[in-house]
Amino acid sequence: MNKKITLSIFAIACMTNLNALEFKPVGYKAIGMGGAGVASTRGSLSGYYNPALLRFSDYTSEVSLNVGVNIRESGIVNHIDTLNNIEFENTLDKVATDASSSGGTDLTTSKNIKTAQSTLSQIGASNALGASVTPSLSAQISDSFAIGIYGNANVGARLNIDANRLDIIVKNNNQYFKYDTNANTYSKTNQTDYENNSLEYAVDNGLTYLDVNAMALTEIPVSLANSYELNNGTVSFGINAKAMGLVTSTQKVKLGKSSEDIDDDLSTYETEYKPTIGLDLGIAYMLKESSLTLGLVGKNINNPKFKVDGTSPTGQGDYTIDAMYRAGFSLPLFEDTVEFAFDVDLTKNETLIADEDSQMIGGGVEFHPSSWFAFRVGAMQDIASEKFDDGTILTTGLGFGLKWAQIDLSAMMSTKNGEYEGDSIPRYTAINLAIVSRWGDGYNKKEVPEKNPYEHVKQRETLTPAEQKRLQLQSEKAQHELNMELKK
Repeated sequence: MNKKITLSIFAIACMTNLNALEFKPVGYKAIGMGGAGVASTRGSLSGYYNPALLRFSDYTSEVSLNVGVNIRESGIVNHIDTLNNIEFENTLDKVATDASSSGGTDLTTSKNIKTAQSTLSQIGASNALGASVTPSLSAQISDSFAIGIYGNANVGARLNIDANRLDIIVKNNNQYFKYDTNANTYSKTNQTDYENNSLEYAVDNGLTYLDVNAMALTEIPVSLANSYELNNGTVSFGINAKAMGLVTSTQKVKLGKSSEDIDDDLSTYETEYKPTIGLDLGIAYMLKESSLTLGLVGKNINNPKFKVDGTSPTGQGDYTIDAMYRAGFSLPLFEDTVEFAFDVDLTKNETLIADEDSQMIGGGVEFHPSSWFAFRVGAMQDIASEKFDDGTILTTGLGFGLKWAQIDLSAMMSTKNGEYEGDSIPRYTAINLAIVSRWGDGYNKKEVPEKNPYEHVKQRETLTPAEQKRLQLQSEKAQHELNMELKK
């Protein structure tokens, strides 16, 4: 078997187009605050989280350029690392070369075969790997209008292991040999046994393989908002009308492909769809006294349907994206220098991995004593996932620079780790780099109290003798002129 099991995360991510359907954390602020944004992301990215927040914008205008990357894995990286370490390709080749009716193979090969069988049997159905890229360019033009371009790219991969075909049965010179790992001996068998039980047969015939599903979704929303004053606060309504484009692909990749040959001999099917229109609706309510803000958003509430553009090579029909709903709150304190925020998905949202849903809950706090500096921390967790075991996902972010040219870096990292090539890596990792530019003060900023227009005039309780003499002469002169006028 002239194959390798080596398959890096980078290679998987580069195999095809990349996206996902779940409500992904996007942008500098939410990623640093546990994914919370439905009531706290008030600027240029409000078009993604909640268009109603435009009316509560911190600045008159804002433009932000974001690039985010996310990697999430469960039960793949460890096992791929193990198979790499035992040189799975060479081990199987050695077994096939040594196959005969007498003797066995060397002890190292025998031990490696046992490790490979144990590893493959442990992978099971719950393994998963996801990698995503979320670039965006968005602009808040005023406190009622914004526009943006959002790319949401994700690849979902899963190892499908045929648990019934893990025996080491090889074909050599048109004969079939079964290797007994305990006795370190070969015995002759037949084609039926080979086809029903052989690991080699499962890999060569696509029964044990890597399943890759990918999407590339582009959204261009135009956001509008309006607010109304109530007795106890302000309510705002927002809407996104967005053009949407979609491309999907599916791949079945044989185990054993080396990373440098990953583009060779792949079973790849790509489907393009006609553009469609999506609608998002948001509502936000800010209490008058405390500035506590409550937010609710529905994304893709019209269940946008993509029609196949031409003929799909796999017979894929129309593709519908289901609506997603999320609620949250934010609470600014200490003259708006500290803000707490919290979000929860109200629906379970599909992912690219079969039978896997996502439902996030999380929050955080931001400290921003001035317009040129912000620091954020938070945490979030997926309460619906069955395949990923991230633990708690910790988040942080830092923004600094001039008000009109600021750099912002945010990151996420899970508390549970996997291992790859001897190194421990978090099972969930995300990073976002942003360049942000802002102008003016918006609705949500505290106004500076109006200064007394006369405070620059210095008041004195006493006058100098010269000033007293001058005032006396002026008074006597005025009195004399008044008396002359009266005599007339």
